[in-house]
Amino acid sequence: MLRKAKNVRSECIRPFFHEGKNVVIRWEFQFEWLDGSITEIEEMAYQIWKEDKIHKEQFFYDPKQFIPKKRDV
Repeated sequence: MLRKAKNVRSECIRPFFHEGKNVVIRWEFQFEWLDGSITEIEEMAYQIWKEDKIHKEQFFYDPKQFIPKKRDV
């Protein structure tokens, strides 16, 4: 997927939440595709940590966000 993108921007939206070994992080991504269109998505990442590494991770998002939009010039 990244090969189809000219540029990808990501930002962690604070605060992130953690309770013991469970972590939830909200992300915003902007993909600028080779054809000039853009896709902006918001994602929630749920992680379970074991020691100092991610043991399990699951992502949640609205799939309708993946529809590219033409860029305003």
